[in-house]
Amino acid sequence: MLHLLQPIWLLLSAGISVPVILHLWNRKPGRILKIGSIQLLKSATVRHARSLRISELLLLVLRCLLIILVALLLAHPLWKNNFSREHRGWIILEDAAYPHFKKTIDSLVESGCEIHRFHTNFPRVNVRHLPSGDTTTTGYWQLLQELETRVPADFPLHVFSSAAYHRFQGDKLPLHLRIHWQVYTKDTTLTWNHYRYNISRDSSLQIQGHVDANAIWYTSNRIAGTDSRPMKIVIYTDKYPQDAGFLLAGLQAVQQYTGSNMQVNSVRNAAEIDTTANWICWLSDNPVPSIITGAHILKYATGREVATDAVSGDIKLFKHIPYTQQNDSVLYYDSYGSPILSTNGKVYTLYTHVHPEWTDLPWNGRFPELLLHALFPMPAIGIHDVRAVDGAQLRAAAPHTGKSTQPVITTDLIDACWIMLFLIFALERVLALRTKKAMANG
Repeated sequence: MLHLLQPIWLLLSAGISVPVILHLWNRKPGRILKIGSIQLLKSATVRHARSLRISELLLLVLRCLLIILVALLLAHPLWKNNFSREHRGWIILEDAAYPHFKKTIDSLVESGCEIHRFHTNFPRVNVRHLPSGDTTTTGYWQLLQELETRVPADFPLHVFSSAAYHRFQGDKLPLHLRIHWQVYTKDTTLTWNHYRYNISRDSSLQIQGHVDANAIWYTSNRIAGTDSRPMKIVIYTDKYPQDAGFLLAGLQAVQQYTGSNMQVNSVRNAAEIDTTANWICWLSDNPVPSIITGAHILKYATGREVATDAVSGDIKLFKHIPYTQQNDSVLYYDSYGSPILSTNGKVYTLYTHVHPEWTDLPWNGRFPELLLHALFPMPAIGIHDVRAVDGAQLRAAAPHTGKSTQPVITTDLIDACWIMLFLIFALERVLALRTKKAMANG
C-alpha cells in the first residue's frame, strides 16, 4: 500500500494542465501559392488554420509524467505491506560468522529459514553469495531495535554473530523478539606499543597494551631513549598565587606517579615565561600574550563570577563563569549543563578556578588523575580490542514477552522516483530534439 509523508505536494500535479494546453493550442500557418493571373491581384489576408487537437501525444505524456513525478518525489512516497510468514524463520547472519556455524545454518536453510544480513535494513542474501566482510559499525542492540519493527514477536530468529565486546556497547533496551543467539569468539591475544614518554635524560618508559577475549592489561618497560628533552610546564599567575600552589601540587603528584622527566616552574612575571614550554598554565584575568605560540595553554575564562551548587562527576562547584566561547568544543559540563572546560585547538579554557572557594577540585583525588590524562593522553585501543562477551548472557538477553502487534514492512520509494525522473527526462529531451529537427527539415 502506498503512503505519502507530505501529501500536500500532490497539488503540484495540477501543473500538468500547462503542457496539455500548449499541445492543444496547435497553430498551423496556411501555405500561399500564387498561380496564373492571380499573381496580379492584391494579396488577400492570410488566415491561419487553428485546430484544437493534441499534437505529439507521446511527448505530452512524458511531460505530464515529469510533473507528476516531481510532485510525488516531494510528497516522499513509501510502500508499506504486512509481514509475510512464508518462511519458518529468519537467519540473521553476520558476514564473517558463516564458516563458524556452517552446518547449523545449512540445516536451518533446508528447513525453510531465510537468510538476512545482520546489517542496516537486514537485506536478504543467498548462502552462496555472502558478502566478504562486515562493514557496519552499528551496535547490535541498535540493529535489533530496528529488527523489532520488522518481524512479529513470536517469529523465530536465529542470530549468528561474533562475540566482539565493542559491538555490544550502548543502551540495551528490552526487546520483544524470539531470538536464538549463537556467537563465536576469536582466540587471539594482541600486544602493541601503546604509549611512551621520557623519564630521564637517556631513557623512556614504554607502555605496552595486551588484550585477549577476557581482558585488557598494560605493562611498562624502561627502554633507552633518544629524545632527552624534558616536558616543560610553566605556571603563570599575577593575583592568584594560591591557585598556582594547588596546581603545582597536582603536577608534582603526576610527576611522582609516572617518574616522567618534567620541569615545572611557577612565575609571576610574564617576561620570565619560557616560550618553548610544552604547557603554559595562564592563571590570570589578562589575555594571553600573542608571543606565546606552539604550546598547549590552559587559561581561566574571564567574566562575571556566578555562585552555583552544581557538580561535575564527583567534583563540587561553588563558583563559575558563564560560557562565552561559542566556537569552542566543550569537554566537561556541570550538572546544570553549563560548560566547565572547553578547547579550541591547543587552547583550553577553564570556567572555574583551582581554588577551594570555587571548587573542591584541589582536595579531590581526581585532580591529579585529570592532569595525568591531559599531560599524557592515552590513545584509544581501537582495532586492538578483541574482548568478547559470554554467549550465556545473550541467551536471556531478549525474552519473548508475547507482543502481538503485526509489523509493517516499509520501503522508501524516493530512490526509485529519482531514477524514473531521470529516465523520463532524458527520453523527453530526445523526443523533443527529434521533433524540432523534423519540423525544421519539413
